[in-house]
Amino acid sequence: MRAIFKVLKKGVQVTIQDSGREKFRHLGVPLSGAMDHFAYQIGNLLIGNSRNMASIEIAIGGTVLMALNDVSIVITGANLSATINGNLVDMYKVIVVNKGDFLSFNGPKSGVYAYVSVHGGINSKSDFDSQSSYLLAGFGLNFTNDTIIYGNTDTSFKPTKIGLIRKYIPKHHDKLCVHFIKSSHYEKIPEFVKEAILLDELIVESSNRMGMYLRTTQTSLQQIESNILSEGVTFGTIQLLPNGQPIILLADSQTTGGYITLGTVIYSDLWKIVQLQEGSSFNLISIEFEEARKRNKKFKQFIDHLEIERNDRLKERV
Repeated sequence: MRAIFKVLKKGVQVTIQDSGREKFRHLGVPLSGAMDHFAYQIGNLLIGNSRNMASIEIAIGGTVLMALNDVSIVITGANLSATINGNLVDMYKVIVVNKGDFLSFNGPKSGVYAYVSVHGGINSKSDFDSQSSYLLAGFGLNFTNDTIIYGNTDTSFKPTKIGLIRKYIPKHHDKLCVHFIKSSHYEKIPEFVKEAILLDELIVESSNRMGMYLRTTQTSLQQIESNILSEGVTFGTIQLLPNGQPIILLADSQTTGGYITLGTVIYSDLWKIVQLQEGSSFNLISIEFEEARKRNKKFKQFIDHLEIERNDRLKERV
């Protein structure tokens, strides 16, 4: 274990995130984990880690880290105008931060959540089999200015020139089509509400790690009976408030909810949703289960192929 970074400025939000706490939802423990699981996994694989190692998640920007040792990293996810000593750095590419360097995230050009994947992963507090920070319950590392981040970097690791080909780098668009699977409540939802949500764009009013508040272009809808007996919800569940406006639950959301649901965003589209900035707009599109399965399979195949490619490159160094 080595000290790799000191937090000089915390910025809007810094957390440690891995793949989350999947086995404890029956105890009321939120999933947590990386908001953008696509960028998070890509960063780990490019740096030579297993895809589920803990990484640093930075929201919006304002964060400044000082390197306490030489360390190889990959920055993925949102473009937060990252610099080393004032010079812009490449994303989705292995880079070396030297001892004493200042790694700064100056603000978003696109997206919300960026990831710093460190060779060997992050060494930090674990709760319920995960290092993921869930600040409301005190799980994981709680950052302050002067927090020291430790890693498991192998000092013999010599990075090769490796990165993601430009055409494969995920793009963050303000206007998206996001796909979802209908819930069992779908047919009970009034038609005027479904039309307002599905036939026009939805606008992001506010968002955090727990959920995303949306509004239709019709800012005032007729009140609906949205209260139900609580049932299980998950990352991507689309709930409807009594005023008819939707919420999408995200990584740190509760495990049960008492609002009627429209459906659930498919796994392969979740990363697109979380990277939407406030004021962005998108369209929700319903698809059948088989189509969702195909899209999710294609998504997983990309990650699997990247893992094979990276492992082959690592073997070439031996």
